[in-house]
Amino acid sequence: MSLMLVVRREAQSFFHAPFAWLVLAVMQCLMAFQFLAQIDLFLIATPRLQRLPQPPGIGELVIAPTLGTVALLLLFVVPLLSMHALAGERRAGTLVLWQSAPLALRTLIVGKFLGILTVLAVWWVLAGLMCLSLAGGTQLDWGALASALLGLALMMASTTAIGVAFSSFTQQPALAATGSFTCLIFLWLCDWTGGTTEEPTVFTQLSMMYHYQRLLRGLVDTADVAYFIVLAAAALALAVWRLDGERRAL
Repeated sequence: MSLMLVVRREAQSFFHAPFAWLVLAVMQCLMAFQFLAQIDLFLIATPRLQRLPQPPGIGELVIAPTLGTVALLLLFVVPLLSMHALAGERRAGTLVLWQSAPLALRTLIVGKFLGILTVLAVWWVLAGLMCLSLAGGTQLDWGALASALLGLALMMASTTAIGVAFSSFTQQPALAATGSFTCLIFLWLCDWTGGTTEEPTVFTQLSMMYHYQRLLRGLVDTADVAYFIVLAAAALALAVWRLDGERRAL
């Protein structure tokens, strides 16, 4: 049983149900509202911006706030999408079948992870197209746009991995969603404890918001990229460890 089979099965379970489409539609409407609101504010502020020696561009005033809103929405959406990944299988009694199958647990976990990402990838493409639509009427900073979209992709991957990890520890999807939401909110807001000092603190380095905002500003630093990669890898490894212990107990 290959990885692609697990990914296909997970993706089909989403796209054959109305829930994923409903979530995508609602989130797209919220993103479009934010996008149009930022454009309206930009147009109103244009006369004042033209008098500045180095005015901020449309990327700073429209794209960054819009993709920042998308990241905030991920904190709510990802726990809902990932809560059934393993908790639902365990509650339905089908997780035992996966564990007894000749399938590496890391393949199962990564397959579930990539299956959820296929849903979020649709949202990522729509966000990218929305930002690219500005190229028809203004000059875009392509490097900053690429950095922002990279940050959004990394944000989606790390939040999904955390959701899968929490789903591996319980048979109650609602409990998995609550745990992953609490963890994501903490990782997003813990920067506030160190925001009063100029030097980054331990909490600042742990903050998703700190690393994500740097990428939104066009600052592609290997430390920020590594943060999201390590966070996702650690969460997936934790899920594998949890299922491995459960398999040994069978």
